[in-house]
Amino acid sequence: MKRRKRKRCIVFWGGILTAAVLSSCGVGEQDKTIVLPPLENQVMDSEKFRFDRIQQYIDSGYAENVISLAWGDVGTDMLCLVKKEDGRYVYQVIDTREDTVLSSVFVDDRSLANVSIAPGGEYLSYEVQDGEEMTLVVLCPSQGTRQILHRWREPAESFSYIWSDDGTMLFSWQNGDSGDAYKEWQVTRYEMETEPEDGFGYTVVSFQMKGNGSAWRNVCPNADGTEIYVREQLGTFDNTMSCNWLLLPATATVETLPEYSKTPVCPVRYTQAGLFVQEESGDVYLIKDIRSQPVKTKLISGNAGAYDPFVCVCANGDHMFLMEWVNYSMYQISGVRIVDGKVDGQPVVLYNDNYESMNGIKIVSDQAVVFWGEEFLENNGYRYKVTVLRY
Repeated sequence: MKRRKRKRCIVFWGGILTAAVLSSCGVGEQDKTIVLPPLENQVMDSEKFRFDRIQQYIDSGYAENVISLAWGDVGTDMLCLVKKEDGRYVYQVIDTREDTVLSSVFVDDRSLANVSIAPGGEYLSYEVQDGEEMTLVVLCPSQGTRQILHRWREPAESFSYIWSDDGTMLFSWQNGDSGDAYKEWQVTRYEMETEPEDGFGYTVVSFQMKGNGSAWRNVCPNADGTEIYVREQLGTFDNTMSCNWLLLPATATVETLPEYSKTPVCPVRYTQAGLFVQEESGDVYLIKDIRSQPVKTKLISGNAGAYDPFVCVCANGDHMFLMEWVNYSMYQISGVRIVDGKVDGQPVVLYNDNYESMNGIKIVSDQAVVFWGEEFLENNGYRYKVTVLRY
């Protein structure tokens, strides 16, 4: 089922734009060195990794203050974050080259949940309680405008969200382990439309899905949001049934897809090259031809459930990065190219550093891999580090 509605921003509110020097421990850029094989041992072609710049930005504060981090477009050196300041939440854009806060916009003074900054930093989504209802809100910081996209009253229901690569579409779905798992649920695409004279509006496409009981639900849109892969797994790991669909918003079409795995899998990314999934063992596979006769190819082996890597894949499906925990305070980032549906050699360790907690990893415009973590200090203080590898 498809439902379209067109809304324009009704609520306008004042956001204060400032340019100020950071008052906390300075955000700084540190030169880092990655030890790669000698040049004569590297294959000099486009199939190998090369980094043209490596940066790290450091700031400190209190652990409960910084809520969400994101990196701006490649080349801008802008850091976007949501933080608690003077008892309220603000959205800040930091120029890491000049150590300045370019803008600081009020978000909300109520408790936030499920905060997510869109790629590029143009939009911010979050959940907040409004009286007896929960609401999904999207904020456009550059305009100081916001929209309430969804309201619900059932306190047991919870939702997941993901932004498209260009940061203009937000995808939402109800988790399969919350609320009444047998009632119908929706996968929804909200497409933002900026209008300079009238705030920003959005269009909605929703797909009604049948509830089959408690389940793991995964939603993976492709890079431009024109196709949405959905997988629902029911039962225990010993006795699992799965359903797969491809949702096509342009035609409001739902395609039922054939099954491709006899064991539970977690979809990682739906790309031009195919669907990347990770099994409980940590093994990573590429599924090609998911709409007709799926072909499952193993790419890398996991660690049999012990410290399995977090997998990050670019939109084209030709770069894959792995974030791995090494020991108590050491994490490493490794990478591998995918050529013709196969790994081009073994993953190569590209970077390692001390993080007590690694919080995220993203690929930006298929030009850089950005990851961030934190080190805890005394008196609930902490230091966060954002590292950028441009390739």
